[in-house]
Amino acid sequence: MPDQQFTHDDLQTLLAEELGLDVENLAGELDTSLGSLGLDSLSVVEIQLAVRRRHGVALPDEVAQTVTTVRDALQYINDRLGWAEAA
Repeated sequence: MPDQQFTHDDLQTLLAEELGLDVENLAGELDTSLGSLGLDSLSVVEIQLAVRRRHGVALPDEVAQTVTTVRDALQYINDRLGWAEAA
């Protein structure tokens, strides 16, 4: 198990660096929908690849379709990293 959980800050950094999103409005909002951040299907693919590259966690297409909020993303990634409770 990794030493640290994948955090809200980690997700903000990933969204900013990979997609150039201004994530200021995301601070602390775990139930923000990813769609409201302007993520389209190409953006989702970019996030899938970035999570795999940076953290070694695969996010299959069928799972990506069910991950609709920041909380969902954190929970899924941390579950795969071996952390039971992230959000």
